[in-house]
Amino acid sequence: MKLAVSLLLFSQALLCQQPDAATAQTKPEDLCAVEGQVLSLATGAPIPRAEITMWATGRPSGGAGMPNNYTTVTDAGGNFTIKDVEPGKYTLTAQRTGYVTTQYGARGPGRSGITLTLDPGKRVKDLVWRLTPHGVISGRVVDENDDPAISIQVQATHYSYQMGKKELTSAGGATTNDLGEFRLYGLAPGRYYLTVSPADENFEALEDKSAAPAAEHYVTTYYPGTKDPAAAAPLEVGPGAQVRGINIAVARARTYYVRGRVVGQGDAYVDFLPRDQLRTNWWLSQHPTDQKGNFEIRDVMPGEYIASADSWEDQRIYSASMQVTVSDSNVENVVLALAPGAEISGRIVVEGNAAVNLDGVTIYLSPRDQRPRFYGGGSGGVHDGAFTLTNVGAEAYTVNVMQLPDGFWVRSIRMGDEEVKHTGIDLTRSPAAPITITIAPNAGQIDGAVVNDKQQPAPGATVVLVPEPELRDRIEAFGRSVSDQNGRFSLKNLSPGEYKLFAWEDVEYGAYVDPDFLGPVENRGQSISIHEGSHESVQLDLIPADAGAKAQREGR
Repeated sequence: MKLAVSLLLFSQALLCQQPDAATAQTKPEDLCAVEGQVLSLATGAPIPRAEITMWATGRPSGGAGMPNNYTTVTDAGGNFTIKDVEPGKYTLTAQRTGYVTTQYGARGPGRSGITLTLDPGKRVKDLVWRLTPHGVISGRVVDENDDPAISIQVQATHYSYQMGKKELTSAGGATTNDLGEFRLYGLAPGRYYLTVSPADENFEALEDKSAAPAAEHYVTTYYPGTKDPAAAAPLEVGPGAQVRGINIAVARARTYYVRGRVVGQGDAYVDFLPRDQLRTNWWLSQHPTDQKGNFEIRDVMPGEYIASADSWEDQRIYSASMQVTVSDSNVENVVLALAPGAEISGRIVVEGNAAVNLDGVTIYLSPRDQRPRFYGGGSGGVHDGAFTLTNVGAEAYTVNVMQLPDGFWVRSIRMGDEEVKHTGIDLTRSPAAPITITIAPNAGQIDGAVVNDKQQPAPGATVVLVPEPELRDRIEAFGRSVSDQNGRFSLKNLSPGEYKLFAWEDVEYGAYVDPDFLGPVENRGQSISIHEGSHESVQLDLIPADAGAKAQREGR
């Protein structure tokens, strides 16, 4: 629930772009069309009733209003046609039940596809892309007596990059039936780790009530039956693969309980998460409080945790959090004192008093630790140069400015008298103060092309603008684009500074923020300086898909 609300707020911030009052009409002869076919990767057969969506990546070249998105469905032969498309840049996505949703030109599930550039009057034909069938993992969960574990949640998790670090994230879940059986479906090809968590009252049914209270209890278990995530065995799932007969015996360990109470407004749920895994297994972390605000969290293994609570009352969000250490004994008297979220006002100042419409700009606070929370950090649209952020919890945040008008960049962000553009704001150390954001015209821009080792255009390459080393812990300081069908790309609204440009044939989203990934290919980047008003033109050599892994293996 909490992460969903946080993501919803972020999505709303991204979508809070207002249409301009006047929008130029595209001439009929300048409208475009796209035709193609969708096939099965496994059989090559056409896929009927696949939904095709064209997503605009910016304002259409034919007007200044909201970008248009287009949707259609393939016919019995897997064919589709989208007509009357505004000129501009688009990505295409195909989805169909039983297949992995995939972008056109992507080199695998979850990868970026080719950006399609449609000049006025352009008609693109014969697009073909192949959808990968979903995979399935099935098996059984049992206790130490080989009896079925009934109504227990099983999660398929896989490693993905989060803020430059690889962490286990959920790819799907299932509940065991009366035989302890589970079936995880809808899985893209890849490597998965199965997790069975005791954060479910159904685990109590496994306990032998006739015996004396046990010193050990059921704990989070990783396939094939270990409580140590480092000892978990991965499962490889190929396109359309049916991985069967996966049996997991839930493990026991000495555990402890954590008891406390929530003090403050309204009813609350308590989240209890490992401090170093703040994005992992959030769906299993919620614990209710009783009518007096008391809570008890059982079967806790030794470690460092973050306990937090949120409550919604009278359109206001109240929150609290604290660190809890569990060593070799139970923990009592944890007190979470709910406090209302702050309201932060702010304004945008345009350097030089240039006349510019700011009503489409959105300000969003993203938590620096990326921990899911109900209040999300706060977001707000700009009206007449002013904005208000409500229900902002006492956390550390990055201040993001989104949907700036073309040609502008953020010169300064100040909270009170303190410059916070690169440091962010920390409301755990000091109270909130008004935010002043200064934007300047004459942003930098890079236009370029990517070529392969034969000096041919490389469509679908991921182009990443990497900032100078001291800013590489700030994902918002990176720039990213995907080359179009002609190998061309563009990066706009760039802040002045020193950068390196990379063009990857295939790279997982966010991997380039990880120093361990970027280090071995650092010398493959092209250095570039961006100044105010500079418009650079570059040609980039494509980095082959396996270059980073090869460099790491060879120790370079």
